[in-house]
Amino acid sequence: MYPMKFIPIYKERIWGGNQFQSLFGRNLPTNKTGESWELSSHDNGQSIIKNGCYAGQTLNALTAREPGKIFGSHYEGPAAFPLLVKLLDANDKLSVQVHPDDEAAQRMESGQGKTEAWYVVQAAPDAEIIYGLEPGLTKENFLQAMNENIAAVLHKVPVQTGDMIYVPAGQVHALCGGVVVYEVQQTSDTTYRIYDYDRVDADGKKRPLAVDKALSVIHFHSQEAISFKRSILKSPYFTMEKVSVQGELNCFTADHFVVLCIISGSGAILSRAGSEPVGPGDTLLIPACLGDFRVRGNVECLKII
Repeated sequence: MYPMKFIPIYKERIWGGNQFQSLFGRNLPTNKTGESWELSSHDNGQSIIKNGCYAGQTLNALTAREPGKIFGSHYEGPAAFPLLVKLLDANDKLSVQVHPDDEAAQRMESGQGKTEAWYVVQAAPDAEIIYGLEPGLTKENFLQAMNENIAAVLHKVPVQTGDMIYVPAGQVHALCGGVVVYEVQQTSDTTYRIYDYDRVDADGKKRPLAVDKALSVIHFHSQEAISFKRSILKSPYFTMEKVSVQGELNCFTADHFVVLCIISGSGAILSRAGSEPVGPGDTLLIPACLGDFRVRGNVECLKII
């Protein structure tokens, strides 16, 4: 076992752009590339290993064959990899949306919920996000606003490069353009669109909304507080930590997988398996069985467990 990299899975989106090219030197299939699925076990995009002796194999095949080595001896989660790591290029506004929690997702979709977090890799000077609803808003108030002026009840918040943002299931949210983020989430692709600015796709059709489902999963009385200036974020499903390395940092898997997302800089991951060079935009899975490893170089990264 060794630190594994994966072939990006690109998704064209109506709101996408080409920032992955300028930031990370990627060759993109379209100038509307909105998502790059960096690490995924989801049926809508399964990661393929691109380095080492497992190159060409899917992440799902490897975790099915070697679950203890990947996840750790005490892991009791799903057989497939439990997290989905993406890069998002919000060149334009995303739809106003919400995700179900585990209970609602199981009941409505026979799947798992979608709690997520963002790390802002790059933000334009005037960048904003929609983050929750105006305080005290009820379901009835929200329905009225949808018919009259939904913008009046959406909470817009400025964001800056380096912000770390928790987006639990049930929180209304949207990136508003001019932002590139790393997104870490539960392995789910369930999104309920509430409002999409009356946009149409290439065929002249509006994208479908899911207002009734959205209304049933919004947590109207539990809106997340604004607290973006932090270096570590803990959720029930994962922990995300920003780590800066100048020289060398000793790490240990502690019998649990580790995901490293390289934000900027260059260096290498050193382990008993050898040396793996890293640069901006690289996402690596460190198997639980690897034990000791070191990050060497001048690197800013996200450590996700």
